[in-house]
Order: sequence, then structure tokens, then C-alpha cells
Amino acid sequence: MHEEQLFEMVNEAVLFAQSELERQQSLTPFAMLLYRNGYIESLKAPEGAQGEQYDALVATLREKVTDTPKVTGVAIVAAVTIPAQYKPPVESGIRVHLEERHKCDEKIGGRFLYVPYQLYKESDDAKVQTHLYNPIPVGIPQEIFTKEC
Repeated sequence: MHEEQLFEMVNEAVLFAQSELERQQSLTPFAMLLYRNGYIESLKAPEGAQGEQYDALVATLREKVTDTPKVTGVAIVAAVTIPAQYKPPVESGIRVHLEERHKCDEKIGGRFLYVPYQLYKESDDAKVQTHLYNPIPVGIPQEIFTKEC
């Protein structure tokens, strides 16, 4: 059941990011927390530069997962330039930084899911749309759930 809930959270995060990109052509970083009962909580980033917003979300999530053992998974979502080493079809991407409590003792327990995207219009007066490409998964060490979890 946990994997299904985690997939639902990631899917919800990517769909929200896509809608924000279509509406504003930019994306303010945000976070999502998955609780044991399946509840998903969303957190907005504080005002500031995107790097500062991301760091603030990491700090907030570290505190929340320490104080709330019912949190089983977290995601931080941001618009990024995908590193060329991953050979993305386009360089623009939605990055989902994903971590799970039960993987806190694994050396590479976290993941970045890079979802390449391209914004386009079918005509000058049409709405902006997004084409999403297949995600690129990359294993990373966890930085929110630590070994103390």
C-alpha cells in the first residue's frame, strides 16, 4: 500500500507542477509529506531565491519528520535544468526529490526524479501547454530522513 500512496503523491506533485508551469511559465518550489494513513500535506516554500526556498524546505521537512514519526515519505518539487550527464531530451525539468522513512539507513536511499518538459503553444493566442517526457530516476543519499529516523 505504501508504494501506491507514494506513487499517488509523486503523480499529484508532477500534475500540480505542470499546471503551475502552464499557468505562470515558472514554478515556485514546494514540498509534500505522505503520512502513514495516506494523508498528503503540501507546503509552500517561503519567499526568496529558488535555492534559498529549496534549502528552507529541506530544513522544514527535517524538523517535521523528526517531530512526526507518522510521516513516511516526502517530496520537494522544483523546476531545474537537468544535468547533461543524464542525457535528457530537453534541458528543462521538474525535479522531484523523493525520500522514504524506511530507506533512511540505506546509503543511496533517496531519489531525484527528473521529469523533462517543454512548454509550447499551438498558436499565438492559444494557452501554454506542457509536454512531459519520461522521468529520469537518479539515486541519491537521503538528506531529510537521516540514520536517526
